[in-house]
Amino acid sequence: MKKHSYLLPYIEELRKQGRYLFIKKDALQTLNVSKNALQLSITRLCKKGKLGYIKKGLYQIIPIEYESIGSLPPEWIINDLMIHLGIPYYIGLLSAAALHGAAHQAPQIFQVICQKKIPDLILGKIKIFFYESKDFFTIPTQDLKTPAGYVKVSTPEGTAFDLIRYYHQSGHLNHVATILSELSEVMNPKKLPLIAQKLALCYSQRLGYLLDILNHEALSKPLYQFISHKNVLYSPLRPDGSRQNSEKNMKWHLLVNEKVESDL
Repeated sequence: MKKHSYLLPYIEELRKQGRYLFIKKDALQTLNVSKNALQLSITRLCKKGKLGYIKKGLYQIIPIEYESIGSLPPEWIINDLMIHLGIPYYIGLLSAAALHGAAHQAPQIFQVICQKKIPDLILGKIKIFFYESKDFFTIPTQDLKTPAGYVKVSTPEGTAFDLIRYYHQSGHLNHVATILSELSEVMNPKKLPLIAQKLALCYSQRLGYLLDILNHEALSKPLYQFISHKNVLYSPLRPDGSRQNSEKNMKWHLLVNEKVESDL
């Protein structure tokens, strides 16, 4: 009998329960084996592609159909992982947009917003990026069902604001415009001002301007109505760009210092 054969039934039982995280500490409490014997079996199953290392003492259980990738789809394990770490999170940015139907992203990248900064993870061919948000609870979220359970995802409207706030991580403004063009199909215009009132005005100015140039006036109108009652200062469209010789957009009080074009 192979030395790690006792571990396979344990892993299979976890999978039957809909669990894809393998926690070494839990296995030691359940299985009557030594730490060294368990680690040896874990190492062997990792080499066979049955388990994938996440961080110390924590592994993912990989079904045969995902062994070539070396990881489950990250949305299958992110909820259990963040519960295990005790850190509030939501799937955001390009990954959230993809889950809402705007799929212009590299599948090897998975983006998570969380209340506390933690190191990025490489899982097989997939990299998970974690971004700390100081106003984490400002962005509304919703529960989406995956084959492994529910995950927290920023709403389409919350995703739109985050794409503006984290535009470097979203592929810069042209890519943001492309994503917004698709995301607009599932956005509710009435929900945008509810988020806008909790954030700096510059984000509403930039989002409203982009929605306008994408011809989504039904979405930009509530944002304009919101900022029109405020004392709005001129802000640059691209905050890290030069402001010299920038065209002034009077409606949104923006210094348009970059030409933006959607790929759609």
